[in-house]
Amino acid sequence: MANQHPQELDASGGVGHRPSRLREMSVQLIVDEVAASGSVSQSDLVRVTGLSRATVASVVTDLVTEGRLVLSAGPETVGRGRPPRLLSLGTAAGYVVAIDFGHAHLAVAIADRAGVLLHEENQVLDVDGSSTEVLQTAVDTIRRNAAALPTCQGRPAAVVMGVPGPIDIESGRLRSGTLLPGWVGSNPAEELGRLVGQRVWVENDANLGALGEMAYGAAQGVRDFLYVKVSSGIGAGVVVDGRIYRGSRGTAGEIGHVQVRDDGALCRCGSRGCLETLSSADSALGFLRQAHGEGLTFDDAMAIVRSADPGAVRLFNDMGMAIGKVVAAVCSNLDPQVIVVGGKMVDAEGPLLEGISTAVRRYTQPYVSSQLAVVAGTLGARAGLLGAVAEAVRHAHVR
Repeated sequence: MANQHPQELDASGGVGHRPSRLREMSVQLIVDEVAASGSVSQSDLVRVTGLSRATVASVVTDLVTEGRLVLSAGPETVGRGRPPRLLSLGTAAGYVVAIDFGHAHLAVAIADRAGVLLHEENQVLDVDGSSTEVLQTAVDTIRRNAAALPTCQGRPAAVVMGVPGPIDIESGRLRSGTLLPGWVGSNPAEELGRLVGQRVWVENDANLGALGEMAYGAAQGVRDFLYVKVSSGIGAGVVVDGRIYRGSRGTAGEIGHVQVRDDGALCRCGSRGCLETLSSADSALGFLRQAHGEGLTFDDAMAIVRSADPGAVRLFNDMGMAIGKVVAAVCSNLDPQVIVVGGKMVDAEGPLLEGISTAVRRYTQPYVSSQLAVVAGTLGARAGLLGAVAEAVRHAHVR
């Protein structure tokens, strides 16, 4: 029985299974699909979830009564018959909190339970050291912002935090390879949970970037795509059938640590010649400082690229080609509809994106690349934060 699909079991507990667990599974399937689709009919929920009509009807009735889902009339149909009634996420009382950490910033967003942003704050913050003080800063920021919003009293319905590195799927601890060296081995969800007095979910920043672009950006309506984040590190969020694929240990998408040169530079992960050592923002800055001076900042570097400096354009195009070769191997196995490229190094139609697109088409079979779009993300640096909002909304409605 352990391997049975949820629709094979009686969600009322009629075959001796715990009804609460089966109900949770059904609620999660339905809320996930509504969140991914934006709006969906009840009959489509039956089709895509595999749950019985009776189970879907029962769960939907409860969620609508609770305000977690709302029903509205769909578009008029040609011919006879009523337009279908569509389900979407509701705005039941309460709010959610999203937190996004980078190695030098903290971003916090507060949204209602339908994912509408109520407040957003970004601050420069050195988060490379111990996690304790940084997490307390996040808590103080959340409480200050929530206190200023009349609709955000009491505890949030869900809190989701993004961090730049792989997370052990079983323990929730950060693995080596994170951009936050002082956090390796820590359990940020547990630590922040103790500070706020409730459960906190933690997710990899690239996965959240994918969720952000799917909910608010370039991947809206796309169910199979790859989100590639090119920033201080390089990572990918893999979306399969509308859901993040994390792998057996939570490290799916760690393309930044694919070895591309046997004798390359030493990487922070302990290996040599990783993709990150060639094509990340940090490596780009290192290369450009050789020609433009040690005082060059990343904003200066991007300005040089945008001015069409031949050396900088060639560098970014070569970096894109290196990334594209690795991405091409992923695409040959997963066959996504779209590759969305985000992060602070990416400009629409810039040399980095051009290099990635060229390599993907060169190193995949035509039947893979012929209908595969390579596009820049539309959310920029906000993709991870907005992905955390989308994930917090999902958790708020599943609970």
